[in-house]
Amino acid sequence: MLKRNLRICITTKDIIEIEECSQRTASQKLSDMRVFFNKTEKRCKITFSEYATYTGIPLEELEPFRMPLSYRKAS
Repeated sequence: MLKRNLRICITTKDIIEIEECSQRTASQKLSDMRVFFNKTEKRCKITFSEYATYTGIPLEELEPFRMPLSYRKAS
């Protein structure tokens, strides 16, 4: 049985890759999502499922971005 290690939390780097936007735009979107989900403290993380809900992108389409960077570079 193959176990896949998928990341749970999204970062600005992920948003930059997914939406092809600047770092400032990605950071602002992450900040807007924190307000939307009432996670106003900086230490609160946004998950991929919350990102999918916020943007309307199906979670299945975000799965390649959930893989750890070391796995993505090897593929």
